[in-house]
Amino acid sequence: MKTTKTYSESIRHKYIRDKKSGNLRGEIYKLTPANIRKLCLNLILEELSHSDKIIMNNFFEIKDFDDIRGQIKQFDIDGFRPICKFLREENDSIASHDALELITILIDYFPRPYKKYRNKNLIESTQLKEEDKSVAYFLNSESGKSEVIVKPKNKKLFAWFSNASAFNKILVFSCILLLSIPVILTTKDVLNNRVKWMVWQVDHYEEVEFDDEKYNINQLKYYKEDRIKYFNKVDPICEYKFFNEDGSVRIWYGKNKNKVLEYFTDYGLHPETGKTLKPISKYMIDKYICN
Repeated sequence: MKTTKTYSESIRHKYIRDKKSGNLRGEIYKLTPANIRKLCLNLILEELSHSDKIIMNNFFEIKDFDDIRGQIKQFDIDGFRPICKFLREENDSIASHDALELITILIDYFPRPYKKYRNKNLIESTQLKEEDKSVAYFLNSESGKSEVIVKPKNKKLFAWFSNASAFNKILVFSCILLLSIPVILTTKDVLNNRVKWMVWQVDHYEEVEFDDEKYNINQLKYYKEDRIKYFNKVDPICEYKFFNEDGSVRIWYGKNKNKVLEYFTDYGLHPETGKTLKPISKYMIDKYICN
């Protein structure tokens, strides 16, 4: 069950994990109220989502996001201390829900806000409750592996199966085997290259045939035409056209396994780390590209 308690625990765990791995924003690697204020001022220069703006408006008690910079500068710095104490594990919890939501932006925690975190759990629970079959099978598009999930329909069925005679158990397993035949056929399709694949090659994706000897299984990705056409790694210079005429971004960034920033021409996951790429911002351009 996902609750506000599990939500806060998960948020703090991400902060601790990111600090150990060096993935924290530099402004709060050393956790102080002054550094939190500095990060908030830098974040508003970046492209925040509508829900992120609402979170910041709620915390700083302001209605118009366009006026938030002045509010942050005037904000009593002691108001950030509960955040510091919570993340340092000096306090088990944090009293202000608005402060907890602000932390999710500071450390880039997903899913956020709590409503999305909670609804994700409810959707998963609903799907389980509506499961009518005792066997579910599907092809994982990312890994290419066929997976079979066997679940009791309900507790009564599980109790019946536990107490069933040997003959009845054999009968049930025979039915499961018959239902699994499509999985075997799907796997055969994969091996016969009826499913298309691609791998990352230095700065772009290339379509390839399925070959688990030539490629590591983690390298093989389910073929996506838009990744082939539009997703490339680039080395932008200060004069690069980072934004479209409507203000939307044309470059996304993320760190590779060596913690080096890399830039890409479309939204998605980093080909090496699998982490979600972030949209470029004027702050990032000025600090890491033009400087």
